[in-house]
Amino acid sequence: MAESVVSSVVQTIGKLLVDEAKFLWGVKGKVEDLQKELNLIQCLLRDADAKQEENQTVRECILQLRDIAYDAEDVIEQYIFRVAPKKGQNIIKAFFMAKCTCVRAHVVGTEIEGLKSRISDIGDKMQKYGIRPLDEDERKCARVLTPRQTYAHFEEEDFVGREDGIEVLVKELKDGKHRVVALWGMGGVGKTTLAKKVFNHDKLKNHFKGFAWACISQEYHTRDILERILVKLIPDQRERVTKMRNEELLETLYKTQKEKKCIVVLDDIWTKEVWDSLRAAFPVKDTRSKLLITTRNKEVAEYINAHCFLHELQCLSLKESWVLLKKRAFPEMKVGRGIVAGQAVEGIARQSEMEGQIPEITEDMKKLGDELLKKCEGLPLAIIVLGGLLAVNKWETVHRNINLYFRDKIDVFDVLAFSYNDLPWNLKPCLLYLVSFPEDLEIPVKRVLRMWIAEGFVPFDSSDEEGETTMEDVAEQYLMELVKRGLVQVRLNLIGNIKTCRLPNLMRDLCVFKARQEKFLSFHNIQQDNEREGSSSSMAIEVESTCKTRRLSLYVREIGEGKVTPGVEQIRTMPHIRTLMFFQFGKSTQWMWEQFQPIFVNYKFLRVLKLEHISMERGNLPESVGDLVHLRFLSLAKSECKGLPQSMGNLVCMEFLDLVMNKRTTVFMPNVLWKMRRLRYLRLPRNFDVEEKFPGGQKKLQLSTLKNLWTLRNFSTKKCDVNDLGKLIDLRKLSVFDDSDDPIELEIFSQLAELNWKHLRSSSFYVKRSEHLWTEDELSKMLNYGHICKLFLWGSIMKLPRHKGLPQQLRKLVLLNSDLKEDPMPILEKLENLIFLMLSVGYCKEMVFSAGGFPQLKYLNLSEFFELEEWRVAEGAMPHLSRLGIYFCPNVRKKLRSVVPSHVSIYRGEHESHAEFAKW
Repeated sequence: MAESVVSSVVQTIGKLLVDEAKFLWGVKGKVEDLQKELNLIQCLLRDADAKQEENQTVRECILQLRDIAYDAEDVIEQYIFRVAPKKGQNIIKAFFMAKCTCVRAHVVGTEIEGLKSRISDIGDKMQKYGIRPLDEDERKCARVLTPRQTYAHFEEEDFVGREDGIEVLVKELKDGKHRVVALWGMGGVGKTTLAKKVFNHDKLKNHFKGFAWACISQEYHTRDILERILVKLIPDQRERVTKMRNEELLETLYKTQKEKKCIVVLDDIWTKEVWDSLRAAFPVKDTRSKLLITTRNKEVAEYINAHCFLHELQCLSLKESWVLLKKRAFPEMKVGRGIVAGQAVEGIARQSEMEGQIPEITEDMKKLGDELLKKCEGLPLAIIVLGGLLAVNKWETVHRNINLYFRDKIDVFDVLAFSYNDLPWNLKPCLLYLVSFPEDLEIPVKRVLRMWIAEGFVPFDSSDEEGETTMEDVAEQYLMELVKRGLVQVRLNLIGNIKTCRLPNLMRDLCVFKARQEKFLSFHNIQQDNEREGSSSSMAIEVESTCKTRRLSLYVREIGEGKVTPGVEQIRTMPHIRTLMFFQFGKSTQWMWEQFQPIFVNYKFLRVLKLEHISMERGNLPESVGDLVHLRFLSLAKSECKGLPQSMGNLVCMEFLDLVMNKRTTVFMPNVLWKMRRLRYLRLPRNFDVEEKFPGGQKKLQLSTLKNLWTLRNFSTKKCDVNDLGKLIDLRKLSVFDDSDDPIELEIFSQLAELNWKHLRSSSFYVKRSEHLWTEDELSKMLNYGHICKLFLWGSIMKLPRHKGLPQQLRKLVLLNSDLKEDPMPILEKLENLIFLMLSVGYCKEMVFSAGGFPQLKYLNLSEFFELEEWRVAEGAMPHLSRLGIYFCPNVRKKLRSVVPSHVSIYRGEHESHAEFAKW
């Protein structure tokens, strides 16, 4: 983890030396020396990272180095911000400011020397404890050589819920065309157990002539693995095999698999490097032999063979979990294991086994068991160990102390810790960052990726100069790596992109523990009883350390009005916080917000500030926000605020700004966003007025200077200047929001069409005209705009344009209060990329879906078609439809199932809300 921080800081300092060199007057040489010192310490950290678990002193050294790196970044950036604004002043002011700058340079120079001295002292201390510098190749090798443990101790009677998987895998190995079969999934899910079941299956024993199993996760040496495999395949030549040279081992194993039909299992292969060392021993073509691998990393499987047969192991269902839990919790009922408590019990056990039954449990035990199994999330290893606990303890005791048990008495966290420790250094902070969000929350992926970038987890040089690969793309690759390793679960949106993510409960508990241990993150749960906790897990215990916590998640719960919120004073004593996230539970209250405002005066080093769902109805965002000059990320999503301060113009480092307030609130905005030239993402309020600083000033929001803007959402044609868009040369996503009920200015579409955006990928339009009648000509002009991907129109439609007038790239179409009189499907079904269609209020009597129509449609929603009587769907229409919503269409409700395929989920009824369907 410290390597990640130091690496990020080294890059930040390097960027400052290039971009801000003119403001490093008097200290540039010292800053360069500090950067070199941090570079040197990185080599030590590569070795220390692997040894910190064994040595508390080494761990403390790592924490201190991380702290020094943060302090170094703070000192240098603070100096630049103090000096830079003073440039360009008049001669008299410049004289006095130069004198002040000399004093500051001396002070900062002294601080930097102190930091260098501390780094040197810690480096010497670490080397005394056997830490030595490693280059990148040695580091990779050390990680491969680190002993890892597999968990093949699932017993025969504990195998639950994998019968279908066995059949599929046996058939594939016996008759399939794939040379490589891969089982993948998170640690503890049962990969090794399933592989053993398949490996020992009678059908395969009669089919293959040679069998070999090698566990890669033990201390890894290529020769040992090759010898073990070859001895199994040609057991009568053991002595000859042990005397072979390495090249001869590779060649003989290769030829044996070509000549003899063999099955070889490589169990728990983690890295591509391991496969590279074994590759030459395994033929790819012209062989009847098969290779079965187990891995936690899908990418490793695809690296071994891009066309391999992939089989992902899922966690158990609740029903399957209960079967497994009972088997482990009642070991006296397992006669074959010889653990029987007397003759009477043995008789019951035999009878239960013969009848295929497990003893009944009480209702209280059922309730406790349900809660405990929720903790396990269907992970077989966790359930097995939990069952072992229940077998020797009272269920109430285990339930009461489950978090303590899961920390101290079982190896589930060891399993997950292997996955965590195996992560590259740049992914560890990304994973730990996810525990900033409350448990069981579906985390919006795009938001957390932006936070990673703002935090510096994604290196500056990760994007290419041509702009084809952005930092956002790299951050998404980081997330995908965590998903492939089975550490993060994701949910997809309509078009198959990742929408939200979450940590499985057990992995979250481990990450909470690691975050506490490494002083990465602090949690404060502020409520009436002054409770302060890390999460629901009692394992989140603060580790005593002199190091500072840099991130704070604040869970704010409603208490009685007029009372001082407990815990606020304690939070104000954390001035080095870089990330502050508010999570509001219960009704938002103004008095609570007022108590937290002074925090922003103290937190001068904030990079990320999340103020969502906060009520500021009786006031504006405070002026003190403008003092947070280091801010890169600010979100006020769904908060209630009447106005933003002029001081926001000081936030020149801002990269991601979300100003979408509560839709009922009109926000008064100062015309200062143009100063935030580093902005990459901007989401404007849906209702705002531009506040003029002086009478007769700029009436429209100025955005033309934001040349780094990547995403612009809720652009208003009334409050913003369309001509500014032409200056946003890096724009990739644009959304226009207009619900003013004024006549639409159709000129915007012709203006947009003339703009030459090199990188624009998509645009969307939300236009609401409650009393307006959309003419065919108006619709054609709007739809002829080439980049439009999403369209939301509110208002009556006289007639839909002909097919040629519809944009073929349209993916989402919502027409509300459309008053359609003709069947719109013959026209709309020709939109080949349409995925989501929602229509409301129409008077047509029939709808016909032709063969081949709507080739990509997945979601269809209709409401208030009271006169609709006929619904005909030809074979081959809407082949990908998965969800159908029908509301207030009484004449066709009963006929739907007879014409809609059974796999399509139908939502219908006058009292069902379709708000979920209508999300824009």
